[in-house]
Amino acid sequence: MSLRLRAVLIAGIALVVLWAAAAAWMMQGMRANLDRTLDGRLAMSARMVAGLLEGAALDPTASPANFTEAVRISGKEGIACEIRALRGEVLARTGSVSSSDFAALPVGYSTRAVEGKQWRVYILQDNGYQITTADRIDERNVLINDLLHAAGVPFLIAFLGGLAALWIGIGRGLAPLETLREQLRARKTDDTTPIVVNHSPTELRPVLDAMNGLLGRLTLALSSQRAFTDAAAHELRTPLTVIDTHLQVVRLSDGEQAQASLASAEEGVRRLRRTLDQMMMLARTEAAISEGDNCASVVEAVNGVLSQLGDDQRSRLFLTVEGTDAGTRMPRSMLETAIRNLVDNALRYSPEDTTIEIHALFDHAAQHCVLGVADQGPGLSPEQVSQIGRRFWRGDQGRQRQDGAGLGISIVRAIAERFGGALSLKPREGGGLLAEILIPLSHAAKV
Repeated sequence: MSLRLRAVLIAGIALVVLWAAAAAWMMQGMRANLDRTLDGRLAMSARMVAGLLEGAALDPTASPANFTEAVRISGKEGIACEIRALRGEVLARTGSVSSSDFAALPVGYSTRAVEGKQWRVYILQDNGYQITTADRIDERNVLINDLLHAAGVPFLIAFLGGLAALWIGIGRGLAPLETLREQLRARKTDDTTPIVVNHSPTELRPVLDAMNGLLGRLTLALSSQRAFTDAAAHELRTPLTVIDTHLQVVRLSDGEQAQASLASAEEGVRRLRRTLDQMMMLARTEAAISEGDNCASVVEAVNGVLSQLGDDQRSRLFLTVEGTDAGTRMPRSMLETAIRNLVDNALRYSPEDTTIEIHALFDHAAQHCVLGVADQGPGLSPEQVSQIGRRFWRGDQGRQRQDGAGLGISIVRAIAERFGGALSLKPREGGGLLAEILIPLSHAAKV
């Protein structure tokens, strides 16, 4: 259902309910007022007849013929009038009802059935006379209904006209939405320029601001994606070129030179495999989380990473834990990947005879764990601090191996930020680099 039709229906139903209640109240009041007015007309007619009789100075003991000659009463269907002497005889009446129909009625207003018809009757006794005036209730209802119909037709016209005006007004009010729809339909897939709708209403401006904010973020994402694609193509081209070159050398030579070229080609294959693995891991950090990949213990995840290292590397690592171990909202596979990348980065940049410290500080009041990896490498210059975290960027100063892809820190940062954590890199006291990842906690680990 369109917004236009929905608004008109809501307004129409509200108007029907409210106007129906108002109309019922108005009709009830109008009917009561008309009844009182018509009752007053009956009393006024009786008093007028009494006044005429008094002015004519007629004797109430005179014969009915004399009254008929002196006071001529004429009536029509639905209206009746009767003059009686107080002793009971009818002196004059209209011909619409018989003389016995209004006998023995109380003074004042009353209702009586005559020949299957309801009559409203008023009786006045004055100067020796009993004057009766009456009208039929069905005739009275016809008059009342005619008046109500006359009042209801403009009411209905106003209601229908109001709905029509509302339909047109809402259509004009929603014109900016139609303009927005046409702009979005006409846009190309790579067009991320801001959307502009002239004379947009106040209610539409937050929507436009949100859409333009989304387009701005999409522009940054597309730019980052293009940069990532260009860097990935360059990063993959280098080992492929090395492999191709050494394979050509193998075909043209033999002996030790061929073996050396094969070893270089194998090194290129390993570098290419590592780059592809890191790219796949970076893609997984943005994918949906697999069910059952829960992490009930941060310390167990750290020990799981350390157990996969060789003895020579594991002997250089020292783990300290402060506080009670706990679980985290991060999937265990992603947490282990982040820890592995930080540890691998520390091993890559630290001299082989130095130690690497891993420290886990659990703060249950703040509901997070700070996991730090401190190496004794060359550290980072201010320029390198501004560059680190960019995909495929490597700080080559002090590197012990040349097989990195420049994606490790990017993957750690992506994992941390996705689950409400953060990654910070700062100089270590005594030289080197301290990498700290903030891990949000979920519950205490089971012992």
